Amino acid sequence: MITKGGLWLIILGLLTTGCASKADEWVQILEHPNAAERARAAMQLGEIGDRSAVQPLIQTLKDREAQVRLAASEALGKLGDRQAVDSLIAIVRDPNVMVGLSAVEALGNIGGEKAVEILLRIAQERERPLSLGAIQSLGTAGGDRSIQALTTALTDRARDVRWVTALTLAHLKNPQTLAPLIDALPQADRELRRVMVGALNTIDPSWRTSAPAKEAINRLIDGLKMPNQSRYQTVQVLSEMDAEWKTRAGAAMDFFVAQLAAGDLMARIQAVEALGQIGDARIAPSLLEALKDPNKQVQYIAIRALGELRDARAVEPLVEALEHRDPGIVSAAALALGELRDTRAVEPLMTILSNTEQGVFRLGTIQTLGVLKDPRATALLTEQLDDTSVQVRRIATEALGEIGDRGAIAPLLKILNDQSAEVRWAGADALGSIGDASVADTLISIIGKGRIWARRMVRVLDRLDTNWREREATLQIETYFLKHIDHPEPEVQWRSAEALGEIAAPRARQKLLQALEQKRTMVVAAAHAFFIRNGMSEAEPLLVQALHQYGTEEMALTYLNADHPVLARAAHIWARRQGMILLSSPEPGNIRWNSN
Repeated sequence: MITKGGLWLIILGLLTTGCASKADEWVQILEHPNAAERARAAMQLGEIGDRSAVQPLIQTLKDREAQVRLAASEALGKLGDRQAVDSLIAIVRDPNVMVGLSAVEALGNIGGEKAVEILLRIAQERERPLSLGAIQSLGTAGGDRSIQALTTALTDRARDVRWVTALTLAHLKNPQTLAPLIDALPQADRELRRVMVGALNTIDPSWRTSAPAKEAINRLIDGLKMPNQSRYQTVQVLSEMDAEWKTRAGAAMDFFVAQLAAGDLMARIQAVEALGQIGDARIAPSLLEALKDPNKQVQYIAIRALGELRDARAVEPLVEALEHRDPGIVSAAALALGELRDTRAVEPLMTILSNTEQGVFRLGTIQTLGVLKDPRATALLTEQLDDTSVQVRRIATEALGEIGDRGAIAPLLKILNDQSAEVRWAGADALGSIGDASVADTLISIIGKGRIWARRMVRVLDRLDTNWREREATLQIETYFLKHIDHPEPEVQWRSAEALGEIAAPRARQKLLQALEQKRTMVVAAAHAFFIRNGMSEAEPLLVQALHQYGTEEMALTYLNADHPVLARAAHIWARRQGMILLSSPEPGNIRWNSN
């Protein structure tokens, strides 16, 4: 009689024998004459997870074909057996960078003192992209030495090193890394700071109230008084760390107000610059006084600062500055008045625009008239649409969109035929901002003229008419793309699939889902944004295949930022096989999984 426990042992034995038997079959295929078959066998052995395959896979690392060595190193990383460490170290300098990156990743997965040692060495050598891969792998390996190396890397001069390090520290979630990350913020540009702040939020959502953050804020405020200090960046960092930092910066403001009266020109320039960047309403009188400074540079900086301060007391002095003899002062005053949003500036600005032929001079005036949103400027701005300068036409188009006067619709429809793509795009955006749904059919009719154009037009149409997909004009272009998705030319198929994904009306959805069932990889690649937005789990394998077959860096970044682990993993593998490291971005415009 077999007991219940005995029965489980028999079943377990059968399962183990089955796995071993399967592993043995794949081990034999490692000797296959076809390289693709050898690579497939190595990948399967990694998936099965039988450590009896470790030694055969180690031998496979010496295969003459890079694709086989790559598959073997990936498999050894999954198996996680330290027997493979020496052999993986031996191929990190493989002639094929993809193999080297795979070996580095595998060492991180396996971990251990020896693996960490080589990863530290590679990371310090700064040999791209291998060193970036080593930094990521240190995060996987973990341990005190890895954390110490990563926090040191936050001070590296290379931006990409700091970027990858911040992402890696976010993955580790170790509270010890809070202080080094906070200290690294002032040396980072805006986008890199977003990544670092994202890492800090992941490690500790309340990091802004931590002792390291408070100490850093005090140091930054004191640093504002230092000569040759990048005060703009310091102020930006302070604002990101503590919205109320200005209440603690009184001593710094008093110091710079006193400097404005100094005889030294450089001291006055630095003082007015610092006060403007601090941007506290209490310093408005000092900035107004600086408008009388004998030096034009001091005046210019004071004007710009008054605009950013948005204090109504500055309107009349800035309108007076529009009559200044210096074009730079006039242009700065025009832009500052736009910041103040005061319509008293409209008439003087229109006079300037009517009387000057200096292009740079006009740009600030045109831009400000748009910001002020006063319909009195519509006719004059419409005249600028015929200007020979692309930049003038574009900014005038944008200004008309900001004003939102329906009297500009006819000229803006005409500008859709402009020879400059950026002017045409600005025209479409302006029409969307005006919000007259009567132009939707015209915009729909040109939706197929290029992939960026199609996506941009969809965003405009969503603003104009939420039901635009039900319009007759939409049905017509949808029919066109439905027909051409089966066109013999791959480029036409691609553009049609992409457009259908953006239209995403019922017939378009049905056709794309049908293509998914038929496993049309190219169609899925072209419409990958559609499948990601709709969170279709059944599309995951084909999306991964589409990336590897048709992928571009832009497509891989979309996968990486989609907030989906399978797609992110696919993006990293694709990048490694191209010999590159992808950097994820916290930008709000990213396409997210299941966001529809």
